[in-house]
Amino acid sequence: MELKTPRPKKTRHQPTSFRDLLNGPKYSGYFNDFAVIVSEGVKELHAKGCFGKGALSRSYPSFRSDLVRKRVFEHRKKVGASPTRPQKVIVTPDSDSETEYFTNLRPQYCIDRSSVTESLHLSLEEAYFLSCSLNCLNVYNNDELAPARDLWNLFHTSDKCFGQNYAVYHYFRSKNWVVKPGIKFGGDYLLYKDGPGFHHASYLVIVDILDATSLERKSESCRRSMDVTSISGLNRLCETVGKVNLDQILTVTVKFLYRNYSSANCFGHPSLPIFIPPTCQN
Repeated sequence: MELKTPRPKKTRHQPTSFRDLLNGPKYSGYFNDFAVIVSEGVKELHAKGCFGKGALSRSYPSFRSDLVRKRVFEHRKKVGASPTRPQKVIVTPDSDSETEYFTNLRPQYCIDRSSVTESLHLSLEEAYFLSCSLNCLNVYNNDELAPARDLWNLFHTSDKCFGQNYAVYHYFRSKNWVVKPGIKFGGDYLLYKDGPGFHHASYLVIVDILDATSLERKSESCRRSMDVTSISGLNRLCETVGKVNLDQILTVTVKFLYRNYSSANCFGHPSLPIFIPPTCQN
């Protein structure tokens, strides 16, 4: 099967490896039983490895625009002031008519002191990778610093599939793929070269768990059915999405032998996937 190179996107940003975060400045994140919220260092974490997703923007965290309409600026002032984060903005008048708008355009230079800020939402797998593998994130639970050795049990309590999901996440991250949730395409993960802002997704990853002894599928540890009908529907979905810019998604079934993933000590050496595309091996 011929594998096409990842399709690039037009962007002014440049990709940076997550290795620049290794043993660098430590950021703080707060666990909310679902994800880890980071308020400081948003652009650094997202630019160096495309970790997390902006809470108020679709892709690259860039919610606070330098050019805003007057009604938006007035609304921001009602939210509340943040004296530590002033920002210079250009305020333009409101108008429902573009002709009138450009005729009476009289922008004003103002200082935006509103407390509306962008935060970064990290998945449990991303937070554990940043905290324990890169040593650049402190995770707080109930306003108390959670030791790195306790994060595994904390996240596993929140999501019973955290162990197996992190095993897959860690594996592909170590292969220099940017790993993002694949739920919108019916899978577990999407693999990007450099990140969603630079290339379209190359592969859709499905995680399947097998018993280490009998090699039988452990249904209670899997999120979805893997019968012929489900797989055919998933392949059809991938083909359909491939027609709208997500070119040639390959469904990769990663079969991991089951282990007791209730503790981080059992994570040492997960079984390698039965099938790995050649581009994933590079």
